[in-house]
Amino acid sequence: MKLSGTSAFALLGLAMLGSAHATIIDFEDLSGHSSLPSNYAGLNWSEGWIYYDWAQWPYTPASGLVRVYNSNTAVPTSFSFATDVVFNGAFFAGLYSAGFDLYNDGALVFSGDAVALSSTPLFLSSGYSGLVDEVTLRVTNGYFVMDDVSYNTQQHVPEPGSLALIGLGLAGLAAFRRRKAV
Repeated sequence: MKLSGTSAFALLGLAMLGSAHATIIDFEDLSGHSSLPSNYAGLNWSEGWIYYDWAQWPYTPASGLVRVYNSNTAVPTSFSFATDVVFNGAFFAGLYSAGFDLYNDGALVFSGDAVALSSTPLFLSSGYSGLVDEVTLRVTNGYFVMDDVSYNTQQHVPEPGSLALIGLGLAGLAAFRRRKAV
């Protein structure tokens, strides 16, 4: 069966409905030194997250000047998402090591390997492609910085342009079938 141009556009629109949207939190809209708001960038950050924007060896940011760390040893160092996401990873620098524990609906779904940190920012990939809603870091609080947090969200609500393409495609398909039936 040969597809008309309009039908092809409709299929393209349907394919776009489930596409992923990449987000990178680079903290560059912050300046100075202060506590990170608990809902910064739409994420829920555990207590003790702090941002700053000056040079400090070995705590090198991956991009720009601003990066975050957590020095609160009383609570797990974590952040959570409002919806399920695919967590890609983040850049780390500092002393000792860093690793991730990934959770979905309160259940541990993946524990990644820890890597040694240095003054050179290292992208620590989560190593997991499933959906998560919370990331807990395995770090020594006060001896790391994190930058460029990366994750993908699923677009569940179609954009108006996609809906228009689907509508045009369905109308074209109906016209094609009607013409073929005659």
